[in-house]
Amino acid sequence: MLIPKEKPYLAGLNSYYLQIDKFVEHLQGEIGSGCLYCQAADQELLVYFDEQEIVRAITQNNGERAEVSESLELVMQSLTKKSFQVTIYYLDPNSIFFWGQMSPFKRAKAKLKSTDITLPDIVFRLRQKQFSGFIDVDLQGHDDGAILFFHKGERKGGSYSWGKGGLSPADDDYNRLLGLLQTNTATYDIGHFKVKSASGSVSADESSPDDGEETQYFSNLDTAMEEFLGLFIQITRKKLKVDPLVQLKQQFLDLMDEYPVLDPFNNHYELRDNGTVEFSDKAPREEIASAIVDCAWKAVEDLKLQKKFRAAIDKWAYKTALEERGIDVER
Repeated sequence: MLIPKEKPYLAGLNSYYLQIDKFVEHLQGEIGSGCLYCQAADQELLVYFDEQEIVRAITQNNGERAEVSESLELVMQSLTKKSFQVTIYYLDPNSIFFWGQMSPFKRAKAKLKSTDITLPDIVFRLRQKQFSGFIDVDLQGHDDGAILFFHKGERKGGSYSWGKGGLSPADDDYNRLLGLLQTNTATYDIGHFKVKSASGSVSADESSPDDGEETQYFSNLDTAMEEFLGLFIQITRKKLKVDPLVQLKQQFLDLMDEYPVLDPFNNHYELRDNGTVEFSDKAPREEIASAIVDCAWKAVEDLKLQKKFRAAIDKWAYKTALEERGIDVER
């Protein structure tokens, strides 16, 4: 579940001593709109409410999909079986329906580190991908943090630990976060919103993989190869009289005995002029990617640009997407 970063309105309560339905009615009168978060060892509950109604109720068992309801029925069933720690967050009228009607999401497989990539660099890349989702920023050894929300690549607001209301669009808050990141390390947990079709079914948006896939945005092989080739082009362009990708394709041909998987007549892949690789359905994707990386490094070594290329890869956010597949991207 995704929980607001703002300081709770109330915390340290236990559901055993509360009549949750009556308590929610009390909160509707006292703070107007917000959410009630209940946590047990194996289950979490969320209730979003405004002054007049329950906006949405969510129950989620550990490791399972969340169940969504427009009433308290499922939440009340869980509350009768065990005790929960209860926390209340205030969400202002401008943010309650954003939080309460938030699309389902899927988190990236691995968190990114601020020592590997800066937040502005991540935001820039996600803007290019027309990303819809969030970045959950966790400052290590620090009480502060934030959740930044995006729609089609544009930052729409954030939930900040020093803020109030749940969805601040203010640049001052974002800049304060950037200032904290200059003196503190952090991890970035990225989640993709899924899109509801006209029929009401849920599917992944264009920037995220299908729900059945294990790979995520920053560990997606296609994306990682596109970014790797982008680094290759950036580093080699000034030393080559031809397009770096033309040079790389020539390298494929020269080394085809060593890397038969790169034989273009196998129709396993296509290296496009825009620096993307398209794989056929039955292609040995990891083997092809590994061979492309090896050939790129050989081209870099011929140009005596190893030091620059190594430095660029050292700061590269996508290298784990290749390393987790056994592809040696650092030399």
